[in-house]
Amino acid sequence: MDIRKRLSTVPVLLLVAALIGVIVFAACAPSGNGGNGGNGENGYEPPPRPWIVKFGYEIDFVGANRLDPHGTVQPPLVACYAEGLVARDQVTGEVQPGLATGWEVAPDWSYIDYFIREGVTFHNGDIMTAEDVKFSFERAMNPDINPVGYYYYTDLIDSLEIINDYQVRIHLKKPAQLLLEGSPAIVPKDYVEEVGDEEFGLNPVGTGPFRVVDWAGSDYVQLEPVEDHWRHTPNYDELMFKVVVESATMYAMLVTGELDIGVILPPLIPNVDANPDLTKVMSTPSTIRAIIFYDMARPGQPSPFLNPDVRKAVSLAIDRVGISENVLYGAYVPWGSYYAPYVLGYRDREPDPYDPDEARRLLAEAGYPDGFDTEFVFPTNYQIESEATIACLQEVGIRVEAKQMESMTWVTAHLLGTHSGIGFTFIPMWSGNRHPLISFAGEVGAFDPVGRTYEEILEAADNLLWATTEEEIIQAAWAAEDLVWSLNYKIPVFAVLGAYAYGPTIEWWQPLPGMEHSPGLEYIRFKE
Repeated sequence: MDIRKRLSTVPVLLLVAALIGVIVFAACAPSGNGGNGGNGENGYEPPPRPWIVKFGYEIDFVGANRLDPHGTVQPPLVACYAEGLVARDQVTGEVQPGLATGWEVAPDWSYIDYFIREGVTFHNGDIMTAEDVKFSFERAMNPDINPVGYYYYTDLIDSLEIINDYQVRIHLKKPAQLLLEGSPAIVPKDYVEEVGDEEFGLNPVGTGPFRVVDWAGSDYVQLEPVEDHWRHTPNYDELMFKVVVESATMYAMLVTGELDIGVILPPLIPNVDANPDLTKVMSTPSTIRAIIFYDMARPGQPSPFLNPDVRKAVSLAIDRVGISENVLYGAYVPWGSYYAPYVLGYRDREPDPYDPDEARRLLAEAGYPDGFDTEFVFPTNYQIESEATIACLQEVGIRVEAKQMESMTWVTAHLLGTHSGIGFTFIPMWSGNRHPLISFAGEVGAFDPVGRTYEEILEAADNLLWATTEEEIIQAAWAAEDLVWSLNYKIPVFAVLGAYAYGPTIEWWQPLPGMEHSPGLEYIRFKE
């Protein structure tokens, strides 16, 4: 195997987290008839002010990096006050120009030239130039600022060069089509250097349609619209992000009008559907829930899951349709493919059917006629789907000890590969991206403790990385998907959709396609 290619994959640790949490893109004006149109476009005039939008979010968005857009991993909040070089259409999800008006790629993929939009100002009044773009990429490559993005950007980027005030050349180590789907947030070089990284995290400045005006710990972040924004000025006076950790509380606040929009968990979907004052909106698939067999990373230790018939029995024991319809209420849908429909290389693949009798037969043939004991480990935010799946496994004789963990504790153990038994994993994570390597990168990085143990998986990731034409990418994507399923160290169960509800004052808003946690709140349209 080519040593250049072999070494290219190893530094891609944490790539998936980098793509969803560090790469920032704005949402472009909707291209369909349902959009806001913005500032009177398409004949729409905003209602009289003042208006306040209160958005309920179930995750604590204040972490060690405070509100630093290169350190936080909460896309809806970051995308309000920070933007990247590319954007996505709010209706179609297609990549479009953002803070870059266009780009050119060298025929040999030795560099990408970005042409920077002129006349864009940061919230503090500084004019954005190529200096800020270069500084922002280099800051995102600093492990002290961004330990996630550090692995991603330094694996792809050799250096950055300013061609002129509005043209930046990114010299590449390898083909980097992933950079054409997003970039780090662009921040003002002079301001960050003047106030320092810690102060910048407390008072971030970007180019987004909102500016941060106040925030209080894990309670709220208050933002206000930017007048005459280069892309779209929101049609209301204030946006308030509220942390609401209890789903029942979220629903109650939507009903009383304390929230205008909120993330809703599956058990509350029937309540939303039955309430004429609330409107449910769903994203397209954003990620997968797949059963992962942790013990396959330790083949020297005895485990029932080393037997492929046992793994097949697990899949056949799960009533995907019943759980989707009666427990998850359509927020998760049965899934058999490795990719989402918008990913290059997607092939419609039916999931395994629900067949508990065949599952019991396979277990008996594998030497477990009376079943066996195992652990099912899951984080708190996977509780609903995990408990329903565990009940199915119990029915065929797989006696499961449910091991629920605090989310970050679970993530840490997952990354280290110290879990045993089985559980749900969230790889691949599609996040609206078209390139299949974004889906596949988790298999070779820290996010998949089993996939990274297979040499052939590493080679498949290399093949995806070095494929440049669309046909080459599709062929490599098919080969990678076939390999994952042939090794059978994970089994797809559900595709995850993002579910939201909004109240009676709002006429239109929809999640960005493929995003479970969606930006684009500037395009909310009010009823007249």
